Amino acid sequence: MSKSVSRFSTKIIAEIITFVALSTALSYIKVFSLPQGGSVTAGSMVPVIWLSLRRGSKIGLFACTVYGLVQLAVEPFIYYPAQVLLDYPIAFGALGLAGFFKNRPIIRWRIPIAVDILVALLLSASSFILSLYELTLYALIEALFFLLLFAFAFLLLVWLLTTKRRREPKETVSRAAPALIGAVVGITGRFVVHFISGVVFFGQYAPEGMSPIVYSALYNGGYMVPELLVSAYLIYLIAKSGLLRIYE
Repeated sequence: MSKSVSRFSTKIIAEIITFVALSTALSYIKVFSLPQGGSVTAGSMVPVIWLSLRRGSKIGLFACTVYGLVQLAVEPFIYYPAQVLLDYPIAFGALGLAGFFKNRPIIRWRIPIAVDILVALLLSASSFILSLYELTLYALIEALFFLLLFAFAFLLLVWLLTTKRRREPKETVSRAAPALIGAVVGITGRFVVHFISGVVFFGQYAPEGMSPIVYSALYNGGYMVPELLVSAYLIYLIAKSGLLRIYE
């Protein structure tokens, strides 16, 4: 093996360890958790999706599967062997599907500046409220995270309101759009696997008269939809800022 290939492999391994560790750390910062597993976190899927978009599907699927196994080790919800396989390595591994959208520029749809301002405003307000809520619970780490998120969102809001916007061509190639689509596909893949697991293994927990299919969709959607919204917005900002290609 040549030295260049060896260095590249070491670099990739280091990135996998770093991004999986970041996702694991963020997974400890929770807004709320559900009794049979699943929680809304501080964008814990973003680092491994970011890695998938940077390095492609092969490395992304591997790293996300490793992340699933780490989640199994640190926060296991074990009921059946097949359920463990679905809810951890397969479900989290599905996040690596985002890697199929690496280097796939497409024609960008035009997002009005008013939409960015509205999202930044909502992110500012919600993160500030969540920081106060976590303070009432004496959860200082979570409160600090949401305060930092509030500061970031507020500065972004000020920048959006004060920066002069230049006219853009009607059709431009963008990396933000495929990154955003990749993130949505990866998170949707995780939801689908959790949904199947919920129907097969947790249908008995459905309220009387409710279909296990409806129950699983509502249960898993209850935490995956907020996670999707937060993660997609953060990935959009990362892609738009050009950080996806940093240190490649």
